[in-house]
Parts: sequence; structure tokens; C-alpha cells
Amino acid sequence: MFGIDYNSPIVDFANFEVSDLVSALGFGGAMVLIGMATVFAVLILLWICLVLFKVFFHDIPERKAKAPEVSTVVPVQETVDSQPADTEIIAVLAAAIAMAESESGGIKFNVVSFKRK
Repeated sequence: MFGIDYNSPIVDFANFEVSDLVSALGFGGAMVLIGMATVFAVLILLWICLVLFKVFFHDIPERKAKAPEVSTVVPVQETVDSQPADTEIIAVLAAAIAMAESESGGIKFNVVSFKRK
């Protein structure tokens, strides 16, 4: 299956040569060095990009701070009370009770009191 001979040993000690091991270790070492060189080269390129960003874009906040500020007069609006009036609360509660009575079909609701917290 897949061209693998399961009857052959993994390491054939009878035909083992040291030169095969040395060439395999040399190839592995070369791959490790190439991989590390690639990673460090990309890191150096990223570092150069960051330095260039600092050179070109470092002055932008200072330029904005030095720009003349145009003062605009904004009229002050009166604050509107965000809480609804008592009559609105009573109307909403009455509508909810009326809807519940119409859906329940005979169950009567008796509202005793409302307290604002």
C-alpha cells in the first residue's frame, strides 16, 4: 500500500554508512539555517517598515496641535426631563391593563396603587 514495504527494517544496520548520516545531518542543518535566515530577514523588513512609519507619521499629532483652532459657538440647549409625566405613565399602565383584560377573557385585574421609585 502506497509503495511502502512493511517487511523491510526501518534502519538497515548491515548496509548503514556514516556518509548517509552525515549528508542527512548536513541537509537538515542547511534547512534550519535557511529557515532561521528567512525568519530574521522578514523580522528585519518589518522593523524597517516600523521605523519608516515613525519617520513619516510621527509629526502628524504635532501638526494637528499647531493648526489654528476655529472656535464655533454652539448654542446651549436646555436639558429636557427624560422621565415621562405622570399622566403618560398612567395612560401606559391603563392601556396594559385593558389589553390584559381583553386577552384573558374573564379574569379581572385590580390595581391597588402605583409607587414611583
